[in-house]
Amino acid sequence: MMKTYYLLISLLFIFLNSNAQCDKCLPQEEEIDYCFKDARFEDLCAQFVDKNYFYFNKKKKSKRIDLNFDDVEDIVAYRKITNNKKLKLTANDLLFIQMSVSKWNVEKKRLGYEFLESGLGIKIIKKGGDVKPVDGKTVVVHYVGYLMDGEKFDSSRDRGQPFQFQLGRGRVIKGWDEGVKNLTIGTRAMLMIPPELGYGSRNMGPIPANSTLIFDIEVLDQK
Repeated sequence: MMKTYYLLISLLFIFLNSNAQCDKCLPQEEEIDYCFKDARFEDLCAQFVDKNYFYFNKKKKSKRIDLNFDDVEDIVAYRKITNNKKLKLTANDLLFIQMSVSKWNVEKKRLGYEFLESGLGIKIIKKGGDVKPVDGKTVVVHYVGYLMDGEKFDSSRDRGQPFQFQLGRGRVIKGWDEGVKNLTIGTRAMLMIPPELGYGSRNMGPIPANSTLIFDIEVLDQK
């Protein structure tokens, strides 16, 4: 019970903190998905949308900066920013940008997910019918499993063979049992499974210990 309470408080803090930070940034004409501020950079703010650019606020001015967020660790990407004389960025600005983009690369993976009390995230890709699978029944699914860095570690689709398991009987990781119970037959969704609902502190082949897992899963049928 206490574990669930602290999890809810943590998720609420993340949500409120992000929105509070946005209140301290300059308004934009489009909806902002995430804002980053840091007390060490008092006059700076970064505002992100789910695209390959962001808004950099400095004092009372805002500049749009184009950047491939996947190249955040690539020094070439930052050289392009540094060499853009129109931006007039200082070394301090660039340090802040690097910190904010690194944070965004983590936070953007949570966009569109609804998080349950257990910490399981569900994002619906395609809505199915109205019938939910029942405990004890054998469900038939297609799935693709990813690590948080996007590396694929398993796929029934690649094998061309759907996977079957008995629901609610501990035959799969907890995140799967809970996730599939919350979907309907015909639904395809993304499940974000924290370590405690996955493999925990165990190393499982290509899956490192304490990994958060992403599954693209489609519930095809139940028997």
